[in-house]
Formats: sequence, structure tokens, C-alpha cells
Amino acid sequence: MKLTKLTLLPLLCLVLLVPACKDDDGGSGSCNYNFDQTELFQNLADQVILPAYNTLKNRVDDLAAATTAFNGNPSEINLAILRSAWLSAYLSWQTAAPYEFGPAEEVFLRMSVNNFPLDTLAVQANLQSGTYNFDQPDAFDKGFPALDYLLYGTGLNDAAIVARFTGTDGSKYRDYLAAVVADIQERVNHTYNGWNSGYRETFTGNTGTAAGTSLSLIINGFNQNYELIKREKLGVPSGVLTLGFANPDKVEAYYSGESLALAIRALEASEDLYLGRSASGTNGAGLDDYLIAANALKGGVPLDQLIKDQFATAINTLKSVEAPLSETVQNDQQSVINAYNEVTKQLVNIKTDMPSVLCVSITYIDNPSDSD
Repeated sequence: MKLTKLTLLPLLCLVLLVPACKDDDGGSGSCNYNFDQTELFQNLADQVILPAYNTLKNRVDDLAAATTAFNGNPSEINLAILRSAWLSAYLSWQTAAPYEFGPAEEVFLRMSVNNFPLDTLAVQANLQSGTYNFDQPDAFDKGFPALDYLLYGTGLNDAAIVARFTGTDGSKYRDYLAAVVADIQERVNHTYNGWNSGYRETFTGNTGTAAGTSLSLIINGFNQNYELIKREKLGVPSGVLTLGFANPDKVEAYYSGESLALAIRALEASEDLYLGRSASGTNGAGLDDYLIAANALKGGVPLDQLIKDQFATAINTLKSVEAPLSETVQNDQQSVINAYNEVTKQLVNIKTDMPSVLCVSITYIDNPSDSD
């Protein structure tokens, strides 16, 4: 799941889209639409990104407090409280996931807190040795997926799971639980503090369309995270990418059965980013407004309308899938494939058409085993 950066890979301007791109520096030419980038970046920063990180920080702080309480007194009641805090933080993560640049990129936030499917053998090896290092971004033994396993997958029932934390190896389990949560908290705090200690100003003032500008960071982060939704959350588990063979154990949050809720929230967060919509539902300046200002058409239809309609279809189709996802990919595989297909249809709009109109290049590497 490790995603490697690539040097600038320009996209050809599409004939079907109006207008065609020309400049990449925000100067004169067809890229110089009558649109205020600063207003866009300020709205995204103040109403979308910073609130997402603020909520995530608060939820992770709650998770840390619940972890301390559970480790001090492992019980089924405290386990239930800890699980609730974990799910709340995990859902909040879905909203912050598209912004893997700036302070988040400095600490490999996405790959540190949500690499899945979990490598349970690595977790068990860590537990037994008592030594572990969470600084390898391409490892799968940490983050929210590790907590999913520790809190739901280490026993046949709640009593057995609590016994893991109180038995002979109880101290090892408690220490590992605390270490995983502390690592998440440290990286989230770094990202939150970075945005509130200067990066917000850097982001809102970084205008233009070339690689490294805020528009490029947003569009690349938006697309990269969207592809993870399509591929990791739906494509791999459904079997679309594995010759039709379903992979129920590859879903996100396999042990808790919360995969579908996380996927829906992630897709909704992508729509919020596109619309510039705040958590309260206020619709501010977003990428949709940029496309409207550019008068972008596709087949004679506004590109913005096509994107909005496809978001609605994809979200509704995903919501029609029954939970838990790990069972549905086996019992009703086609319903998951249908959701995957609707999510996939959006990619040509947001990854090819929109960047072409806005003169932004996609600069990350696709998974070579996947396709749009």
C-alpha cells in the first residue's frame, strides 16, 4: 500500500473539455480563469481541513484517555468505552485522510495510522518480543487496524479479549495497546500543530497550478485518497482485482465489522472536499466553483454537474450494501461490485477531466496492478 512520489507527470489536455489548458503558473492564458484561488484555499483550510484535524485530534485524545482507563482496569465495561472511542477516532480519520501533504506528509500520517489489511503475524511477533518500531511507513502492524485487532480479534468474546489484557501476557498486550495509541496521537498532534503554527498561511498563499502549489496538492491528495477508497476499501475485498475471488479478510476494520461505515464516511468526506462543504453543512468555495468558473463542459454537460451526480450515485449505491462488508463480499458479492463500479466511474471526471481543465498534473504513481 506504500505510495511513492513521482516527478511531474504532465497530463495531455483533453479535447472533450472546454477550455483546454495552457499555463501552469497561474499567469495569462486559458488557465487564468476569473476565480479567486485564495478564497478557495481559505475556505478549505478554515472550514474543511482544520476542523477535520481538530476533530481528529480531540477524538484521538479521547482514545488515549480511554486506553489509559482500560489499561488501569481491564474490564468489559472499559473495553466497550475504549471501542467506542476507537470507532469515533477512526471515523474522524476518514475526514482528514485526503490531506496527506504538508505536516501530515512529514510524519507519513496515512501510512502510519491506516495501513491495512493488518499483518497479524507481525503484531504477534511484536507482542512476544516486546520490541517494536512504528517508524517504517510501509509496515502493517500499527495504527487503527492494529487497534481493531487488539480490541476485537484477540478472543472469541469480550470476556476472552479482556483476559488477554489481564492474563500471563497481559502486560505485553497493555503495553502494545498503549504504544499504538501513543504513536497515532503523536503523529496527529504533529499534523494539527503544524497547520496551526504557520502551515495554514503557507497553504492559503500558495497560488498557481504548478506541482507543489496548493491547488496541485489538493487535487492530488483528493484523487490519491479516492483511489484508496476504490481499491483498498472495495476493489480488493470484492474480488474485482483478484480474478473474482472475494477477500473478506482484506476489508478495513475486519475484526470489528465496521468496514462499511468507514468506507461511506470516506466517500462522503471526498464529496465534502470537492464542494468545499464544512462539517456543519455550509457550502463554501470548493473545486466545484472552480470548474463552474472555468465553464468546463463534457459532452455538452457541465463537468461539475456530472461530478455531483456521480457522487450522489456512488454514495447511495454504497449505502445500499449490507454490513458487515466482510460477509457481504461472500454472500452478495455483486452488490459490492456495483458500489465499486459506481465509485470507479467518478475517476475519469476527477482524475483526468478536472485536472486537465484546471491545468494541474497528477504527480503520484498509480498501483500498477490496478486500472481506472
